[in-house]
Amino acid sequence: MKKNIILLIGLIIGLSSLFAGDYIIGTDDDTQNKVPMYGYANYGWSKFFYKNDELMAAGFNSPQTIERIAFYVTNEKTDYVTTDQRVYMGVFYDAQYPNASYQSPSGHTQVFSGTVSWNGPGWQEIILDTPYTFDPTSFWHLQILWEDRDGVRLGGPPSFQTTSTSFYSAVYKNGTTWSTSNGSRSRDYRPNIWLMTAPDAPPPPATATLPINAAQDVSIETTLRWEHNGGMPNSYMLWVGTDNPPSNIINGESVSNPRYTLPERLEYDTEYFWRVIPINDIASAMNCPIWSFRTEPDPSIVDFPYLETFDGSTFPPDGWTHHTGALSDPITLGGTNSSQWSQDDWLNYSGPDKAARISIWGNMKGFLISPLFKVTEENYVMKIDAAILRYGQTPEGNPPNYSATDDQFAILIGDGYTWSVADVVRDYNNLGSEYVLNDIPMTGETITISLAGHTGHLRVAFFAGSEISNDDNDYMLNNFWIGDANYSYPMPIVEIAENESTGSPVISWNPVPFARKYNIYKTNDPNQEFNLIKSISGTSYSPDPTEDKAFFKITAE
Repeated sequence: MKKNIILLIGLIIGLSSLFAGDYIIGTDDDTQNKVPMYGYANYGWSKFFYKNDELMAAGFNSPQTIERIAFYVTNEKTDYVTTDQRVYMGVFYDAQYPNASYQSPSGHTQVFSGTVSWNGPGWQEIILDTPYTFDPTSFWHLQILWEDRDGVRLGGPPSFQTTSTSFYSAVYKNGTTWSTSNGSRSRDYRPNIWLMTAPDAPPPPATATLPINAAQDVSIETTLRWEHNGGMPNSYMLWVGTDNPPSNIINGESVSNPRYTLPERLEYDTEYFWRVIPINDIASAMNCPIWSFRTEPDPSIVDFPYLETFDGSTFPPDGWTHHTGALSDPITLGGTNSSQWSQDDWLNYSGPDKAARISIWGNMKGFLISPLFKVTEENYVMKIDAAILRYGQTPEGNPPNYSATDDQFAILIGDGYTWSVADVVRDYNNLGSEYVLNDIPMTGETITISLAGHTGHLRVAFFAGSEISNDDNDYMLNNFWIGDANYSYPMPIVEIAENESTGSPVISWNPVPFARKYNIYKTNDPNQEFNLIKSISGTSYSPDPTEDKAFFKITAE
């Protein structure tokens, strides 16, 4: 059965009684990850003991019943779950461990059996199933046996704060199978421990640890954490709000663990207040302070139009990310994979005009995700140029494989923090979708999507994926733009000159800020309609020098 495991975050307070019924042994902040358990091994055991004179020096100087123990985790850990953990307590007679032999639990009391979900940094508190009574005046020492029978090897095990001793005070054994053969002796691996016995008074106020009081630039997705300072609290009352005293977010909610995940993200650049009252079997803590913190400034892009051409020297561009992951519900983003979304020549034409490209050739899936935007107007739109080509081929080359029915291209607009299939605003496939994947041309087309209904914080994600190896196509994206649907570009200032080496005419114009591309129109009679002949990203064009007469018009888009 899963046990009630409590995380406490804080610093070692010292080799002295914290509060009536609380005793800490160990003053140093050295670290090790083998005792009491080593999560990177499938199985393991350890034994370690604390001398009676150490206990009495900490204030544990009469027979008392230990109800909880805690070890200080030194590294960042969140829910590092270890199952089938067995803890025993008993007495030890020698001055040190004479050898590294296994200690049978027979003759000891099993005080805990269950799951420990390690969290850190901070004290990891374990409520004992069977409290253990120990008398330090008997001249015996307190021994703890820990058996890790999880059977699972987990990376990044917790490390524990430890204090070296002048005597062999710990033995440990780890491996891929359970073994009772000899382990390794150590003077340096005995963990600092907090022993907790029944309180005789209300607990003292707690201490804020995440965020600390008056912290600045706190993440809007922070988890609140605090530590108690003794008195063995059973629960806590929590208040959180932008008001002071706080109440408008959490108003006196009872929680069992000294950490709390808020029900919704906080606002950027906002001051918050919170208060925690520890409660034990005696009463509630008195005179508990109100803490405060301010969240991080809003990192969102708010200046529009916004344009990303993917022409820069690094990929992904600043603020953009790319991930592995399937179009599932909910969507779980994986790590980066440079063999998926990467920078390439737009339409596979060698030159300065670059694009984001993913090659679909087998069972592969990937996301390209934009920076965070804050859109305040309903009439904003998003534009992106998209093309599908055969791998490495230009539009004049071999066409892409149009027979694949497992291929998919999707555009998602999310709140910027989580993703689900509900965020899909455009789905291209060949299985009856309104938007047919095969209709995306090799020469590229501009996709325009209204952002009405998506005001506030948002990110745009582009997904491309395939299930089986039945094609080898390039999916390309270029000229991502967000702005007012009615945004009007100024007309470029056009000049006509002669190429000094060839004598041919060259039309050039000034770059227009935030222009995605330039449309070149032509007619032989200025009184007649101009016809679009080409759209390019550059700022120059060489017309046919053999024509007797032609008129051109350049517009920015």
